[in-house]
Amino acid sequence: MYNGIDVSKWQGKINWSKAKKYIDFAIIRAGYGKGNVDKYANYNIEQCEKYKIPYGLYWFSYAYNKDMAEREADYLLRVIGYHKPEYPLYFDFEYDSVDYAKKNGVNITKTLLKSMATSFCEHLEKNGFYAGIYTNEDYIKNKYPSEIFDRFDLWYARYNTEPNRDVNLWQKSSTGKISGINGNVDLDVAYIDFPSLMKEKHLNGW
Repeated sequence: MYNGIDVSKWQGKINWSKAKKYIDFAIIRAGYGKGNVDKYANYNIEQCEKYKIPYGLYWFSYAYNKDMAEREADYLLRVIGYHKPEYPLYFDFEYDSVDYAKKNGVNITKTLLKSMATSFCEHLEKNGFYAGIYTNEDYIKNKYPSEIFDRFDLWYARYNTEPNRDVNLWQKSSTGKISGINGNVDLDVAYIDFPSLMKEKHLNGW
C-alpha cells in the first residue's frame, strides 16, 4: 500500500517540502468545467516534480454531453503539457455536476454519464494516458452502469471504511491532517505501484 493525498486550490499554497515526508503520492486537481485551470495546479505539479513526489491529476466535470466531456479531457491534456504524471488521470463527476446539468435542462441518466465518462477517458487513452473515474458508492449504484468499472479504473471514495470492492485507489478520508497543509486534506491509498506500471506500459509520457 502507498499513502497519498489529493489536493486542489482549497488546500491553499502547500509546503510540499514538509508534506513529502508523510506521503508517497498526490492526486492534483488540474481544473474544472470549460477550461478553468485550478489556481494551484501548475504550482502543485512543479513542486511534486521538484520533491520527486509521484502524482496524478483529475478534472472536475461540468459536462452534460459527450462532446463537452471530451473537451474537458483536452483541457486536462493542456495542463499536463510535457509533464509525465506517474499516477492516472481521472474524470470527476459529482453532485454539483448534476445540478449544473439540470440548470441547463439536462437530466443525467446512466446512459449519458457512461457516454461522457467513456468519451473523457478514451480521449486520454488515445493520447497515451492511463484514465480512470473518481466516484462514490451512491454514484456506483445510481448514476453509473456497473460495467464501466470493468473498462476503466475506479478511484473510490468511501470514508473511514475499507473498500467493499476491488479498487486500485481508495479515498479514505476528507479530514486528514498533513504537515505543510493548512486545514483538512483528503487521504488516499493506492494498492498497486502505479509509477512502475506507467513506465512498464509506456504510459503518461514514460
